[in-house]
Amino acid sequence: MQGGSAAVELQFRRAEERDAGILTEFNCRLAWETEKRQLDRELVLAGVRGGLARCPEVRYFVAESSGAVIGQLMLTREWSDWRNGWMIWLQSVYVQEGCRRQKVFQRLLAYAITIVQAEDRPVCLRLYVERHNEAAQACYQSLGFRDAGYAVMEQPLTAATE
Repeated sequence: MQGGSAAVELQFRRAEERDAGILTEFNCRLAWETEKRQLDRELVLAGVRGGLARCPEVRYFVAESSGAVIGQLMLTREWSDWRNGWMIWLQSVYVQEGCRRQKVFQRLLAYAITIVQAEDRPVCLRLYVERHNEAAQACYQSLGFRDAGYAVMEQPLTAATE
């Protein structure tokens, strides 16, 4: 598939265990393309499998064209006591390079949101984006996302190595 404005024929579905390999591959590509970060594939594979086993807290969705997975996203949920509802976090967004600029992500996100709204009745959809990734920020802004006024901070903790 070449980039362009024509919409490609797509099917959308929840990811399954059989998708763990391609989800891992796409996550590794995502890290490299956005942050030039080389990830440990075995660790990512374990993380993907762990996520797949944790539905509904973690849900992966994929876009397929001609039977091949060409795009993915992951949604996780966080309870908000301030809002008395679920905040949904959008993560691990990736569309295969030759399939970009064909509304694959936009259409996959719409599919995933429809399912999550029916199941969780969330109060908002949030994401974090690398501050220097202007292309991703422009994409998200075109879909209605805006700066929520928070900075993301983290404190590293010892991770379980199961």
